[in-house]
Amino acid sequence: NTVASVISAETIRRSPDRNTGEVLKRTPGASLQEGKFIVIRGLADMVESPAGALWLLNAEHTHFVQVARWNVPQSTAMEPLTSVLAQFMKRTGWVIDIKEFQSQPQRYEGLSLPDWLQELKQAWLLVPLPIGGEQLGFVLLAQPRTELELNWEVTDLLKTAAAQAASFLAQMQATEALLESRK
Repeated sequence: NTVASVISAETIRRSPDRNTGEVLKRTPGASLQEGKFIVIRGLADMVESPAGALWLLNAEHTHFVQVARWNVPQSTAMEPLTSVLAQFMKRTGWVIDIKEFQSQPQRYEGLSLPDWLQELKQAWLLVPLPIGGEQLGFVLLAQPRTELELNWEVTDLLKTAAAQAASFLAQMQATEALLESRK
């Protein structure tokens, strides 16, 4: 079993534990950091992407920062919560196809991409992580291994999975905060 298959919603419901953090503590080989990695891999695997990165709001809730990555370089760039990109993702909830934006920007009215994102040659999709009308973060996915038609079914699948991932990540953050407050 992988950590991803061990820690499912069903596992949590059936366990005597009160939250995801307690389940993670009792699951061999699992950690809160691995939970972030699972989010990246889960979304990437849906679209045959070989790499990705997870960006979440910083503690001050002012910028998105890279908190986990898989097969992509570490980034120190920070994306302001008030940026055009962040506001576009919050307002539309769209999965942003970066190559499509570069060739047909009129489809993404009002969007501009930050320099750090345009410099990533392998960048393909930005998948927003919405929760409660807010933006918890986003996942950046790399070009897929094989050509994939990005139609409404694929984007709807990604948006649904991203909403579930955001809920999972919010629970992880709450658990981390609780563990910190108990120290």
